[in-house]
Amino acid sequence: MGEILENKIETIEEKTVLKLRKPVMIDGEEKKEINYDFENLTGQDVDNAFAAARKNGYMINGPYEMDPILGGYLFCEAANIDYSDLKRFSARDFKKAGTLGRNFFITDLADQAEDI
Repeated sequence: MGEILENKIETIEEKTVLKLRKPVMIDGEEKKEINYDFENLTGQDVDNAFAAARKNGYMINGPYEMDPILGGYLFCEAANIDYSDLKRFSARDFKKAGTLGRNFFITDLADQAEDI
């Protein structure tokens, strides 16, 4: 029984979708939802997100784990979209995407704390 529950949870986690409150045009196509996958990101992807933020003039100050803008850049890596696409999201959708990226960092920190 426990194995069946674990498989359902894994399947749900693999299908991660941000449902947009307001559709946005990406690559000439109207999107109402954005698929994303944090679990398959690599260190290079995280580095790419930070590099894109710096390249766009964003100054990284303070703890990156709490930064919603860096969370947005990381979300873009997980969703395989450009940050310029994210900037066209409604403010609420933009905030959700940034929070998802930020939560990825924060949850990871909580998991590490449990291991100590």
